[in-house]
Amino acid sequence: MAISANGFITKGKSNYDWVSEEDWDQFYSYIKKNDAVIMGRKTMEQFGENEFPIKKVFNIVLSANKKLHKNTKDLVIMKGTPQNIVSFANIKGFEKLLIIGGENINGQFLKANLVNEIVLSVHPIIIKKGLTLFGKNIKGVRLNLINSKNINNELVQIRYKVIN
Repeated sequence: MAISANGFITKGKSNYDWVSEEDWDQFYSYIKKNDAVIMGRKTMEQFGENEFPIKKVFNIVLSANKKLHKNTKDLVIMKGTPQNIVSFANIKGFEKLLIIGGENINGQFLKANLVNEIVLSVHPIIIKKGLTLFGKNIKGVRLNLINSKNINNELVQIRYKVIN
């Protein structure tokens, strides 16, 4: 997840124009290492028609809007709990799942103890207001540092193991 130095994942409700090209490259490299990506409807809409569904990976979108529900070769839009989504993905043969946001979906999966690792790309920007990584009603969770790296003297990428 791209995150500002003060902990926001968006500028305002949905603006991502501050995310660097280097971070987008990192993001897509992580996607390639997984079988499926999980996101909410708002994140899906952020990608737009030209970029969605994300290629070379199965896309799972959570939405309560039944008019959007569909199931194709590369995409399913459905309603469900985090546990239902993981079970669905496992039945389809997907073991490596990557949650790509936003705040609501991230928070739901963390609360359900279904997040093993968190990868943050910290950007050198302070944002006045926006969405947070997991929302406001999240329980405390302990993390262990796996590694960190400097990317192009611009980003610090931090990888944590979630301790449940």
